[in-house]
Amino acid sequence: MGEEDPRLLERRAEQCAEAGDYAASLALRERAFAQWRERGDLRRAAYLAAYQIAFDHLALFGNLAVARGWIERGTHLAEQAGDCAESGWVALSRALYTADPAVRAELVGEAIRLAQRFGDDDLGFDALAYAGLALVEEGRVTEGMRHLDEAAAAARGGEVRSPVVAGEIYCKLLVACESTLDVRRAEDWQPVTSPLGARPAVAWASAICRTHYGGILVVAGRWDEAEHELEESLRLYDASYRALRSAALARLAELRTRQGRLSESRELLAGQILDAYAVRPRARTEWLAAGDAAERGLVAARLERALDRRSMRLLDVPVLALLTEMQVACGDVPAATRTARTMVQLTSADPVDALVGYTCQSNACVAAAAAGGQGSAHEVVVDEMESAIASFAAARLPLESATARLRLAELVHTEDPALARAEARTAAESFAWLGANIELDQATALLRRLGGPGRTGIRRGEVLTDREAEVLALVSQGLSNPQIAQRLYISPKTASHHVSNLLAKLGVRNRAEAAAWAAARDGTGRR
Repeated sequence: MGEEDPRLLERRAEQCAEAGDYAASLALRERAFAQWRERGDLRRAAYLAAYQIAFDHLALFGNLAVARGWIERGTHLAEQAGDCAESGWVALSRALYTADPAVRAELVGEAIRLAQRFGDDDLGFDALAYAGLALVEEGRVTEGMRHLDEAAAAARGGEVRSPVVAGEIYCKLLVACESTLDVRRAEDWQPVTSPLGARPAVAWASAICRTHYGGILVVAGRWDEAEHELEESLRLYDASYRALRSAALARLAELRTRQGRLSESRELLAGQILDAYAVRPRARTEWLAAGDAAERGLVAARLERALDRRSMRLLDVPVLALLTEMQVACGDVPAATRTARTMVQLTSADPVDALVGYTCQSNACVAAAAAGGQGSAHEVVVDEMESAIASFAAARLPLESATARLRLAELVHTEDPALARAEARTAAESFAWLGANIELDQATALLRRLGGPGRTGIRRGEVLTDREAEVLALVSQGLSNPQIAQRLYISPKTASHHVSNLLAKLGVRNRAEAAAWAAARDGTGRR
């Protein structure tokens, strides 16, 4: 090959990445590594090996063994080079490949120390993001999110010079948002991360951010938006780090399962072994397809085996809630009790709304099952479920809030049929709009058993007319019928007729509920 200028090789590698040719960029970096090593610049060789070449092999081709080999090569070169900023980058790269929280914390701490010593802001802010995500996973959410917000602000404000490092910081932030189902924070940062997709060199960062944002939107019941984000992430993965696309496929499978499209979910999950998130949609799909109690018992047992109780994280809380529900349905109350206790432990350090909601819901289900239908746990069940509903609503997760209402109705329908009817009706209205057909069928079936009407409000796919949308917007502003008539240049009688028809179409009881319905969507109901 002969002697080549490694600086020129690295510049050419960056140009290839900017053009979207990641494979060529990797090949050039490997040649640059060889030249730096030949010249005796162990620091630069270590950085290239561990931080760039290793991850490229993993993300492009899924070659974990090759990636680990480059990590080891970079580690040994860094040890020979001694204290330097490049050793900090090696430490940070090693943190990505370890499952031991204590080892990860030590490596991130070493990166922070070296960043401070050598004045490497990029390394310092990247390490701050790593530290923040680790704190979130430990349950110290408030502290961890402060670190992540600061690192992302530094990236946005230009203090982080490398667009690759900035992209990595944004990815860590969105991972944390999905772990805690922090809808608001994800929405705030998504406009910053989305434009990355227009730059081929960092399109992978947009793909990763969209994957985790899509996962949040699936749980929130915003399925059209979720589908857009996940399909866009797959397109960006295919143009960049294609070996990472399994993460988006797993979340798309969860979406399909929740939509009742089980065969499509199974196709998406076929061969999925890299993404831990796939455990949830696979278990949910198998559960819905199970033909009898024995099959359901096997599904619950497989899900429990898939969870490593020695290294539980906040991201596991929704999965544990699903497991608790399965264990209760199978009659295994002791196992469900243990699972619910694990959820309490995970969420107790720094409670966040969404995860508290899952925990309260599981506690209610376990309490009801332990009472054996005697009604002695009625007060506990209602209190826990109302806390779950409130927590999900505060987290802006209308689908989960509606699901909690349905579970409450199911649990109290014998002792308190009036409460059950009210909760099931409210849940059915939400399911109808969200397009959650499986849950909608369950809610309407319960309503019929309780003697209530099966008809719910407007369903997904139905639309408001332009006039209905105008009336809804004015109702949401608090205008009376005469005021609406004046605003629309119609008679008060016609305005009253429009409002009555609107309430009926939405399936709500009054103007306040219509305003709440609009606020939960786009303010008008137009599709």
